[in-house]
Amino acid sequence: MSLTRQVKEELARLEEGPECCGSWELKAILLNNGYYTFRQMEYILSAMVDHISVARRLFSLLRSAGVKSPHIYRRQEVRLRRSQFVVQVHGSEQVDDLLVYLDLKEAGHFLTLPRRYAAVPRRSCCRRAFLRGVFLSGGSISVSRRSGYHLEINCGNPDDVGVYQQLLRSFHLAPLVRVRNDTAYLYFKNAEAVADFLRIIGAGSALLQLESQRVVKSMRNRVNRLVNCETANLGKVVASAQQQLDLIDELDRTIGLNNLSSPLRDISLLRLKYPEASFKELGELLNPPVTKSGVSHRFRQLGQLVRKTGTP
Repeated sequence: MSLTRQVKEELARLEEGPECCGSWELKAILLNNGYYTFRQMEYILSAMVDHISVARRLFSLLRSAGVKSPHIYRRQEVRLRRSQFVVQVHGSEQVDDLLVYLDLKEAGHFLTLPRRYAAVPRRSCCRRAFLRGVFLSGGSISVSRRSGYHLEINCGNPDDVGVYQQLLRSFHLAPLVRVRNDTAYLYFKNAEAVADFLRIIGAGSALLQLESQRVVKSMRNRVNRLVNCETANLGKVVASAQQQLDLIDELDRTIGLNNLSSPLRDISLLRLKYPEASFKELGELLNPPVTKSGVSHRFRQLGQLVRKTGTP
């Protein structure tokens, strides 16, 4: 099951809550996916959705809004190889009453989002319900290793983007905007913003799954960084140690280690005995112990001796 379908099925199972919230959720779905048809001398209000769970949710919302007999039809999209579901309200009087109830009466022949401040939900619970309806009707979410987190909302008319942005800003969310084929989309690519949006619309189970994936991904990335860092550091230590062993071998052949000063002889013998030890470990083995910088200084002195002997 896709993550989008999982989120929508979870939202469809939520209790409708207060009447005001249910009406705003219904309003969002109809504004996004609703359209009129005229058949046999009566108006039909239809809304097409992509999952049966969303269709049932819409059916329930319509019944709560006073619609007596909504209808659900399954439509097979051969080209897309998927099913879509159409929820309809028949009867001019019933459609007219519903539009009045939802304050969409002045929308006219085609449903468009009313661009007036009064049409924006004032209460926080209603704003959450409206955004829930927006996602149910035109939202998608995905998580991939390559592109990361992506949540997208189809806003329809580009002129309506401002209303959606206003609602999201009230929850301190700032989505990105793009327009494709005269259709506007709001989207989030940040994992925290995606998680906040799911929390706002009430998708708690999907949020927990997302947070779990974030933790696993974060831990995996952290382990990889640590392993890469340790591997790089180990490579540097090995390369440096090999250079030091070459210096010591050269001095043993040209001068002899017994002819070195006590500090230089001691560090040379320790390096021969512990070829993979770090400067810190070598310093702790000396008596008395010296710091990393002290060990580094002694190896620089060994390098100077090699150069003085004329050895390349």
